[in-house]
Amino acid sequence: MRTTVLRCAFVAAAWVVVGMAMGQGTSNGLDETDTRAVTKANFLFHFAASNEWPLSVKEGEFHLTVVGNERLHAELVDKYAMKLIGAQPLTIHGYSRTEDLPSEEFHHLVYCDVGGAELNRLALALADTPTVLVSDSPDGLEQGALINFVSIGNRIRYEINAADAAKKGVLIGNKIMTWAVK
Repeated sequence: MRTTVLRCAFVAAAWVVVGMAMGQGTSNGLDETDTRAVTKANFLFHFAASNEWPLSVKEGEFHLTVVGNERLHAELVDKYAMKLIGAQPLTIHGYSRTEDLPSEEFHHLVYCDVGGAELNRLALALADTPTVLVSDSPDGLEQGALINFVSIGNRIRYEINAADAAKKGVLIGNKIMTWAVK
């Protein structure tokens, strides 16, 4: 009897270990296979690193902010939090809503997951700053974003309003421009 109990306990413990080794024991509750978040995080990092920013914002930390997408924020923190943008340490912020974004702080690059009027309000609030606003909305550029993600087939691509970026003093890098679809 005692041997049977020990054997059952050993088998149960083995299943727990195997389940955790196969990724079934993750505790953060995030989908580890979210390839859209991985792709967007990669693009956002390159948008930050490959553009020429005004001298007035090239000191201190580089602030990359995500509004409304917890998974994307987690992916950026996981992969890019210890990186530099030029000589600036990258700081990654995450907020649930546009209203939570502190208006008194400067953010170099802001990704906003919502579109429409809310995106337009955020664009107007950032209009006089050299902030690059990135969206994932069907009308993102029309609502004031400088870069907008679009889906083409099964791929994430992006479109750019380089003229408005230049008005803000941000020169979009050649590599970023050549990857754009518009």
